Amino acid sequence: MTKLVYIIIGSILIFAISGCSSGSVYDIHKPKVRYKPSLRALDKLNSRAIGKPYIWGEERANRGFDCSGLTYYNYGSMGIEIPRVADAQFRSGTPVSRDELQKGDLVFFATNRHKPWKATHVGIYLGNGMFEHASSAKRRVVISSLDKPYYRNHYLGARRYHSFYQCQPQRSVIRYASNSTFRQNQISSYKNSNYYEPSNAFAQAQGDISANSSSKYYIILNSYNQDPNALVTKLELSGLRTELLGNNKVVVGPFNSKTEALETRARNIQLLANSEIRANI
Repeated sequence: MTKLVYIIIGSILIFAISGCSSGSVYDIHKPKVRYKPSLRALDKLNSRAIGKPYIWGEERANRGFDCSGLTYYNYGSMGIEIPRVADAQFRSGTPVSRDELQKGDLVFFATNRHKPWKATHVGIYLGNGMFEHASSAKRRVVISSLDKPYYRNHYLGARRYHSFYQCQPQRSVIRYASNSTFRQNQISSYKNSNYYEPSNAFAQAQGDISANSSSKYYIILNSYNQDPNALVTKLELSGLRTELLGNNKVVVGPFNSKTEALETRARNIQLLANSEIRANI
């Protein structure tokens, strides 16, 4: 009986420390190919995965994912075959430097201090320093920043299995240019409204503080008509670095200038309508 207890405890410990990099034996469920490789398909798969539970050894959307299970499923759903576990994924693919990351690249982390060369965690790069991953700590699929100290300190490298940008049809470029013009018109209209560069009296009332050139600026949401976690997810999927503070304030940023913060608010006015801009919170 005692021997059985030790075996059970040992199994639990192995499970706890192995994460999604484990070489343990379990059934692998190859995903059905649902899309052709594209940024649109990747966005759709990433969006649907947000909030799914973290389950070690899983790669099925109707159940949950571990970290490498998420990347295996999303890529496999576009017909791109990659290895199943994190370290094998890291040892395959094309190496990509940090400053050349593109949306869809896989980013890897070495979280085992005894094996700093081994990839034990993986996520999907979204752009703007953000990545999506199945977090064992959060127990669900979330979006995080590569600049957070934990991920910055454990960053191992990136791999590219597919260059989505080489596959986009020309009309996507035209659509983007048209959309960019539309957004610039939105910004121009916004600058002419009462929301942009308010008077000193309005600024003081709203806490819209001016500061010196070394300041960092933030967009602050004090009130909103939806679940704050859902709002944070929407903002992060838009490529914005977002934090939910303990007092339920949603903070977007930092930005290097007040103009950058104001223009970001203009581009995302539907989500950031009831907001203010502050320096050095």
